[in-house]
Amino acid sequence: MKLLELHFYQFTPTFKHTIQTPKVTLKTRRTLFIGLIDDTGNEWFGECNVFETDWYYDETIETVKQTLSQWFETIKGNVFMSFAEAQDLVGDLESRPAARATVMMALYQMFHELPSFEVPMTITVNGDIQRRLVRLDYAARIKIKWNPHIVEQVKMLTAMYPDTPITTDANQMLCEQDLPLLRALARYQLTYIEEPFPTLIDYRCTKDLPPIAIDEQATDEATIMRAIQHYGVKVVIVKPFRVGGIDRAMTLIELLRNQGVTVVVGGMYECGLSRYFTALLSRYGDYAGDVTPANYYFEEDVVEQSGQLNQGKLYFEPPVINQHLLTCYS
Repeated sequence: MKLLELHFYQFTPTFKHTIQTPKVTLKTRRTLFIGLIDDTGNEWFGECNVFETDWYYDETIETVKQTLSQWFETIKGNVFMSFAEAQDLVGDLESRPAARATVMMALYQMFHELPSFEVPMTITVNGDIQRRLVRLDYAARIKIKWNPHIVEQVKMLTAMYPDTPITTDANQMLCEQDLPLLRALARYQLTYIEEPFPTLIDYRCTKDLPPIAIDEQATDEATIMRAIQHYGVKVVIVKPFRVGGIDRAMTLIELLRNQGVTVVVGGMYECGLSRYFTALLSRYGDYAGDVTPANYYFEEDVVEQSGQLNQGKLYFEPPVINQHLLTCYS
């Protein structure tokens, strides 16, 4: 098999409800897609999870496009006959995990038959808790984005859903003055909090806090193991685009679970193609992953009916891209 062409596409769905985080407000989700054309004429798609700016990570849509354009010129026409040989093709992308993950999503499909499956559902609440309450009965995990009413919301939700794990994500925006809030959350049995501080702190200072999970800092095996061994981290959020792709994510999940570390598979306001792979990986996590139902964030998606709610679980079929919704990247 050979790769003969690399195409870049974009898709910009509008969020049903504005996404408000401590760092950015999002009304739309501009998304980069790639298409790899092989020597049989098939086109294999990958979805990139980074954003237009570096608010979340230093790779952006534009840098990924530049990286992959340069990479493709070095491997174009190379022969590869197995997934292991396909992995060798991306050797030059080790320092650019989001770019590598985008390519690996396409390469993985060349050598693996994608299954249909069901997964439990996570509901993410972004300041729109009243609109979401009606759907929370189906959630296997409820994730609340950090906000000024976090303690009241956690108290309410743990009372309403005592058997459902409740988690939150602070996006590294907290400081010492917020410790009383975290102690209050621990009293209400918050399952874990993602990345509360800009840097990890001594585990002896976190004993009376909710379990701390790493997310943005879960970038590779060495970094993750250092966080576990030196800072007492007990929960790791594995995001394929942060660790370099689905293959790297699978290896990390197996390693961490063998060591007794709690693993959750994370997503990133994904369209249907990437969401399929997040769901695929989330089957191996200890809690429901960041997987939401079809049409949860967007009215329109490039993969139709991806993740249909069925008796409290999300049903996925192998993704088929609606190419009419993709436009050439400009």
